[in-house]
Amino acid sequence: MGLRDVKKELHKMDKSEMIKLVSEMYSKIPSAKEFLDVFFGVKIETLIEKYKKEIERYIYPSGKEMVLRESEARKIIRTVRKMKITELNVELELHYVECCLEIIQSFGYSNENYYIAIEKMFDSAINAISQIGEEEKYKSRIDNIYNIASEYGIEFYY
Repeated sequence: MGLRDVKKELHKMDKSEMIKLVSEMYSKIPSAKEFLDVFFGVKIETLIEKYKKEIERYIYPSGKEMVLRESEARKIIRTVRKMKITELNVELELHYVECCLEIIQSFGYSNENYYIAIEKMFDSAINAISQIGEEEKYKSRIDNIYNIASEYGIEFYY
């Protein structure tokens, strides 16, 4: 069903039906709950911390085989992007880059696709920061990321 069809159906509903629908979504769909929490004023920092922990769980190697699963972390970020909460997206994207750079520093990990993924994530964060006009807020964090990356031959442009 397309958005236009959804809107038509919603216009047919009365207020109590809409309240019931939104309540059911809130209780059954985690991403809807998180979106509504932010919409109604729950601090975004709570979501940032929750997702940072999930991202770390996938980025840092686990098990005796030291398996990296950063692609799973990128899936989390792609899912969160759908909520269209730019500040949340920026925080998670920068955190992803910082964690990946830490892996490179700690383990000397070198993989072209890994570097490309980091660069794309950094670019996405920079674009979003420019979009919301928060360059000054993130300046020191970006400079730190840039300096670490350049030590390992990763070229970020901003």
